Amino acid sequence: MDSVEIQLDGIELSWCLYNAEKIVEHYAKKSDVGSGSYKHNKVSSNLVGFKSEVGTKKWLLQHIDEKDLICHYENYLEPNSLGDIIAFDNSLEVKGLRPHQWDKYKRCIPPRQLEKYVKNNSIAIWTTTTGDIENPTVVLKGWNYCSEVKEHGKFIHTICPNIWLEDDSKMRAMESLIEVLKGDFNGL
Repeated sequence: MDSVEIQLDGIELSWCLYNAEKIVEHYAKKSDVGSGSYKHNKVSSNLVGFKSEVGTKKWLLQHIDEKDLICHYENYLEPNSLGDIIAFDNSLEVKGLRPHQWDKYKRCIPPRQLEKYVKNNSIAIWTTTTGDIENPTVVLKGWNYCSEVKEHGKFIHTICPNIWLEDDSKMRAMESLIEVLKGDFNGL
């Protein structure tokens, strides 16, 4: 299955670093154990998330108009249960790993997040990138309906409990996502 490589520019990387540092500072004031399901609070980990989200947005903008996107990740300190990105009213949850983690973990979602995502009919976009700003590459590996992760996934424990969509053949190709987002399903 073909992955999509996106190159972030210097402005995008600076935005990611600034906000990764800002979110670490925010959660350091609130808790000693970090944020969310993963319970970590590192700039490098937050960089993986922000770079993945910015890369996904950049790819989406190659195919759809910016007016059709809402990027909730840009306002990450405001509570939101609607998705990292909304595209044509579709909730997209961007899940990023470091490249060396992909072969082992691939497609994982913590159970509590997964329940929320399934309830919102969310789509998971699977990415890899590094936790630094020296490497500008974000790789969009593929996507799945979160309901598929729930239906076909199995429980594993990584740095936290996860539901793992182990079977590579279940992951959908990125090129098929735009038609789905626009509502042109063509039997998907």
